[in-house]
Order: sequence, then C-alpha cells, then structure tokens
Amino acid sequence: MPGPKILIAGGSIGGLTAGLLLADLGFDVEIFERSSAALQERGTGIVVLPITERYFAERGGDAERPSLELTYWSYIDSTGTITHADPDHFRFSGWNTVYRAMMDVFDADRYHLDSEMVGFDQRADGVTLHLADGRSVEGDLLVCSDGIASTARRILLPEVEPTYSGYVAWRGVTEERFLSPSTLETVRDAMVYQVLDHSHILVYAIPDHEGDTTPGARIINSVWYRNYPDDGTFEALMTDRDGNRRTTTMPPGTISSRFVDEMLSTARSTLAPPLREIVEKCPGPLVQAIYDLEVDQMAFGRVIIMGDAAFGLRPHVAAGQAKACADAWALRDAMAGTGGDIESALAIWEPQQLALGRMAVDRTRRMGIRSQFEGSMFPGDPTWKFGLWEPGN
Repeated sequence: MPGPKILIAGGSIGGLTAGLLLADLGFDVEIFERSSAALQERGTGIVVLPITERYFAERGGDAERPSLELTYWSYIDSTGTITHADPDHFRFSGWNTVYRAMMDVFDADRYHLDSEMVGFDQRADGVTLHLADGRSVEGDLLVCSDGIASTARRILLPEVEPTYSGYVAWRGVTEERFLSPSTLETVRDAMVYQVLDHSHILVYAIPDHEGDTTPGARIINSVWYRNYPDDGTFEALMTDRDGNRRTTTMPPGTISSRFVDEMLSTARSTLAPPLREIVEKCPGPLVQAIYDLEVDQMAFGRVIIMGDAAFGLRPHVAAGQAKACADAWALRDAMAGTGGDIESALAIWEPQQLALGRMAVDRTRRMGIRSQFEGSMFPGDPTWKFGLWEPGN
C-alpha cells in the first residue's frame, strides 16, 4: 500500500525490524544510524525468542533463521553435577549474526551510517529530523529506536533516567575448540545455569562469527551476574584503564585489571569446573551494567520512542531484543490496519506497548531482586524461564 515516509533513528535490531516491516507495507523508509560503521556487539550472545526472528521464520522457515536450538535447560552444582534439567527448545544466536541477517535483507541505500540524530521539529502533518552533520530530513513519522541512552527520550522526557540495579553482567564468548571434552559435553545440547550465593551464571552455545552452528565450531556465551554496590565500587568498576567513566558497557580490554583479576579469582573458587573453564578461557570479558528504565508515554505527535529507548529490561527473561521487535510488529500491524493513518495507528499502538513494557520491567525487576539480593532463586524454578509476555512465551 502507498503510505507515509518513515524515518527511523537507530539501526540496531529493533530499528531494522521496524524498517523491514514498514518497507514491506510499501512505505518509504529510511534508517539513520549514528555509528560510522556497521554495528558490532562484542561478546554478546542472545536468546532468540520467536518474535525476534519472526521476520525470517515467515520468509523461509528454518532455512532463514539465524539461530540454533538447544534441547535442555540445565542446572549444575559446584561440582558440575546436573541437579535439574528440563526439556526445552529455546533458540540462541549471536547479536552480530541476527543483525547481519537483517542488514542483508534491508535496502542498503536506505540505511545511512554516520547519521546521528541531534534533534527534531514536528508539526501537525510531519516531522523534520536533524542530524549531527547539519543535514535535515523530512518525513511523516519519526521512529526512535536509539537505545537506553536515547537522545529522543532525553529531549521528550528529560526527567526520565535509567536506574542502576545494583549489579552487572560479566559477559564473554569462548570458542568451543579451546574447551575440554568434559566441558563440551556439558554444553553440547543444553543451556546451563549455576545458582550461586546472591549471584548466578548461565552459558549457552551460539553460532560462530560466520554463522556456523556445527558442534565444535560454535562459540559459548557466558553471562555472570555479580553485585557491585553504588557506594563507589560500581563507579570504580565502570572507570576504564584510561580513567574514563563509562555508563552502560565496559568493552573488552578496557576493564581495570584489578577487577578482572578479582573476577577470575572468584570464578576459580566458586564456579563449577565446566563454567570455570569457559570463563577462564574467554579472551576478553566485557561488563554490562544492568539498569531499569520505564516511561509513561511512547507517542508524541509524529515522534515515537520504542525498544530500550522506552523500556530497559533486565536481561533475565532474555527479552530486550524481543521487546523492541514486538514494538515494531505492533507498529506494523497498527499501520496496516489503519491504512497508514499515523494518528489512528499510534492511538492503537501506544497503550498496548506501554502495558507490555510495564509488565516486562516489573517481572525482570522482581527476578533480579530474587537472584541477587534475596537469594531465593533455586534450580528448576518453573517461573524462571525466558519469555516476553510470560515465562516460556
């Protein structure tokens, strides 16, 4: 159907999903990404919930899906003995793998790198996007999918800031070919958890950097949640080797050696042998600070915010990417159902996405409190499952 011109600020997975879906409706879509090169996440595997790769599943089934499936959700104790295992069929991938698959489909001439949004003006019938290089672009709707540090949110809701949870995730990727046979057997067909004292760690296989899912060629992704109180300890952790204070992520090679050494020492004394080996053989861990973020409004005339720009979820339900993709699919459905009438579409879209975001933030917050502060997480807990709408969904 012919329709409006859509400008998308932020070219990550959520922005790309919105771009693909709205372009498929016949809308004139352009994506503006502030990075000067194609995006790349270091040391990041993701759980691929159905909504995240729905676009590929509907295009071509399993042949198009950029992920692999593991059969079991397992818990092990400090000796490496399996204490609980459930049959499961979650899918896993690397952030880069999913992003590249979407980039391969989206029109490259309409994906603009080095195009940072610095502001916008809107009127009753349109919006003007302003970019850092001085360009201005006219459109009918501006979709802002620009992450938890969103420029759009700071403009529209300057009082809303992410809130630090009290803990971080140490993340890393380790190539399977470097691991011992016993560790490979532990992770061969399972996602593996170990519940620790006010902490927990999980590991799972993802495709290698070229998308290979063959056992032995894969990568093992690890995520270890550890508490760092906001009493100067967290600030010290997030200060890099050059003395620069970072807010959300410490990339590999930037973390102070004293924190890396302490993490490795704790791994040796507390982690089960397979998990310890995976962590020790990771060539460069990163730190992801865990935040909560929620808003009371997502639509502002001809400008909307979506994904992490509106609701920042703790990762425990593996739904950060899924939430952004759900926002994109809901926007697509609303636009299709109203024939591209923006005002009518947003009146449908905003209430349901606000409700979903609030529910997801509340659920992930409660899970984090249980695992990191109450110590009430336990192996086999049926409520501790991935899913955006509810456990397992």
